[in-house]
Amino acid sequence: MIILAIETSCDETAISVLKTSAGRRRPEFKILSNIVSSQVKVHAPFWGVVPNLAKREHQKNLPLVLIKALKEGRFPISNFQFPISKHSELKVQQIEKILEREPELLEQFKKSILSLKPPKIDIIAVTHGPGLEPALWVGVNFAKALGFLWKKPIIGINHLEGHALANWLAPVGKKSQFPISNFQKVFPALCLIVSGGHTQLVLMKDFGKYKTIGETRDDAAGEAFDKVARMLKLGYPGGPVIAAEAAKIRNTKSEIPNKFKIQNSKFKISLPRPMINSKDYDFSFSGLKTAVLYLIKDLEKNGYALNDFRAAIAAEFQQAVIDVLISKTLKAAENYKVKSVLVGGGVSANKNLRRQMEKAVKEKLPKVIYHEPGLKFTTDNAAMIAAAACFHLKRKKDWSKIETAANLRLG
Repeated sequence: MIILAIETSCDETAISVLKTSAGRRRPEFKILSNIVSSQVKVHAPFWGVVPNLAKREHQKNLPLVLIKALKEGRFPISNFQFPISKHSELKVQQIEKILEREPELLEQFKKSILSLKPPKIDIIAVTHGPGLEPALWVGVNFAKALGFLWKKPIIGINHLEGHALANWLAPVGKKSQFPISNFQKVFPALCLIVSGGHTQLVLMKDFGKYKTIGETRDDAAGEAFDKVARMLKLGYPGGPVIAAEAAKIRNTKSEIPNKFKIQNSKFKISLPRPMINSKDYDFSFSGLKTAVLYLIKDLEKNGYALNDFRAAIAAEFQQAVIDVLISKTLKAAENYKVKSVLVGGGVSANKNLRRQMEKAVKEKLPKVIYHEPGLKFTTDNAAMIAAAACFHLKRKKDWSKIETAANLRLG
């Protein structure tokens, strides 16, 4: 089966083509193509994603990304003469109705998609939530137009499930590597999904069977990274720039120092670890963000310049987030007696988080498998949406019945 997947939940325009050759109990995935167009440069001046700008960029990019994905997947890209008839005119009118709220996408669709030879795919998968509603609608309506034009069914996929299943993906052209053939060794699994919009602990009893057991009560971890990066005048997105700034700090005594010293000063920086000792599995990063703000103000009042303490605060903030994420994950993994711990989402690309999480699981839960997705699959992509679709084939619908769900939950 060949699945074409579309992802537009936030600020990445992504399309992937995936081949699956096995059934639900023994899935194998092979990515034929995986194209992602980032909008980081568009949103960077605003220090965050602007929904209407994201919508505009998705309209501009989707047709181009589709053609690139088909080419990478070695699907024949050849123009054919769209028949001029009363029937074809009615088709165009229906597409115009589907894309009436995306005029720029409609224009590009008429120019480059109508004349494409329909690719040999079986189904279209599209992220229908959670995410930014204006951005989601562009992807969903594009999927509807393709489904109508190519006469293919559509499946709406939960974006968060995609992040969890990114652990099962291998690079383009290779089969999935995670040991999925023996399910007794994998499930129940615990997945930490940590990104700009979400921070959740999800218990996975099997593919398609999920329960959210913990989540942030305010800011997501990635959102906190973005806001602290702005306080430190480091740039956007916050995760990579804070990690780079934190890497300037060196501590020879231990890998994880408790406090970070300001350069040429005896003053040491320490930040709270919010909710690290709470009995539940929830998170809170709003208070940590506020603590950074007050710390910066106090240091500046004491005569320090931003350059004096920027790296130290970046390192301590990053470590505070990591400490909380690891502590909550280990506690949940132990209490729920899981057989594997997984991570997913953009923040899971953080090298310190990956290294420390792997070490903690191996040392404290030696019988538990630890797995993390390849770096290319941590951020938003459509391959993970295609993978999730493999477990929801019975939910396929006619193109006209797909809607968005901006606040969709997982389990």
